[in-house]
Amino acid sequence: MKKSAVAVTGAIVVAFLVGIVAPGVFGWSGAGDVATADPPWALPVAAQKAWFPPVSDYETDGETLPDEKFEALMTALDEAMAAEETLIDFDREAEVHLWNFLRRLAPSQVSDEQKERIQARFTALAEAHPGHSRIIEQRGRLIDGYSNPMQSLPSLSNSLLIFGDADQYDTGGDFFRDAQIDDMLARIGAAVNIPETLANFESEAGTHFWRFGNRLQQGRLTPEQVERVGAFYEGLKAEHPDAAEMIDQHMFVATNLIPGNVAPNITGKDTDGVEFSLEEYRGNIVALIFTGQWCGPCRAEYPYHRFVLENYGDRPIVLLGINSDAELETARQAKIDENLPYRTWWDGHSQPDADVVAAEGPIATAWNVTGWPTIYILDDEGVIRYVSRRGGSFIAALDELHTEMRMRNFDSTPRGIVIPASRPQPARKTS
Repeated sequence: MKKSAVAVTGAIVVAFLVGIVAPGVFGWSGAGDVATADPPWALPVAAQKAWFPPVSDYETDGETLPDEKFEALMTALDEAMAAEETLIDFDREAEVHLWNFLRRLAPSQVSDEQKERIQARFTALAEAHPGHSRIIEQRGRLIDGYSNPMQSLPSLSNSLLIFGDADQYDTGGDFFRDAQIDDMLARIGAAVNIPETLANFESEAGTHFWRFGNRLQQGRLTPEQVERVGAFYEGLKAEHPDAAEMIDQHMFVATNLIPGNVAPNITGKDTDGVEFSLEEYRGNIVALIFTGQWCGPCRAEYPYHRFVLENYGDRPIVLLGINSDAELETARQAKIDENLPYRTWWDGHSQPDADVVAAEGPIATAWNVTGWPTIYILDDEGVIRYVSRRGGSFIAALDELHTEMRMRNFDSTPRGIVIPASRPQPARKTS
């Protein structure tokens, strides 16, 4: 029995939302850690050790969860929740334990009796730890959903938030300090070497790599810092040769698609079937918008795009879309219905079997886009200046680059005739 895509998506969204409810639970303690290595950062002990049976034991393809595997899982939960390491920092550690327990249920059909026992155990845990009942009850609300088979095992990495929010890494266009790169490399290095990551490296590590690249895109890297990041990925390729292609994709983002680098050229056909390239728009400020009508957050950006089109027509500002709708007609009609006539590459042509979403087209794949929308803002020289600015910040970034461009042009423009401060007086007649 296969779980539905909707169920998978829902599980991931719930896991992500629960993970961010309590920042610090999974190791992030605020913006201060970005700037300093004191206190030292470490993953929860619950993530560092293998507390539960291997995840592969629970990939049953939708069959009923065998009693012996269920009992092993329940025993592991009891031992993990009672461990000294858990009791020292209960909120932080228990959050990881409960999630690792629940996600192992997802691929199987949990019987009614098993579900009742799980619910009773969670109730008992909440009563035993009244000061921490919120976290236990929060995870307990997922029991019903995870008792029915899902297509795949939900990941730990979606909830293990090893970095702070992206805006905490925003350098305002400046270079990262070496201490910040040290901190980020320490976090990603720890996360990709825990047991749960190593058991399913491509899936688990890929999420951590995506967040790492996203944080790097909030600032600029010196050549030496780029070299360090590249060396980190090269080391991982040597350790995980089977995942080399995936690692290369993320390394490309971290070393090429960051502010300060010239954006790679894009060539493809627009929604009218006419081929064009990004380089044709050099000399303009360009917003590259990875979008799709299927994507709610993408549609939420439409009013800001319309504002630019309606008010900045006299400025050298260009919006270019990369559309991920499965049907070309959907992309065409959206431009009409939403009054967004800017030129767009249709990237869905490579997935003829896609139904609604074609988010793995050649352009999106080359740019390793996994979150929609993704927006790159380039200056008139084709240099990436901002990544994922949305809403008012999107417009503010365009305004800033336009002002910068005007001032640069003004400084290089001759000012006209310079009038001397004093002029020679005409000679007077002498008698």
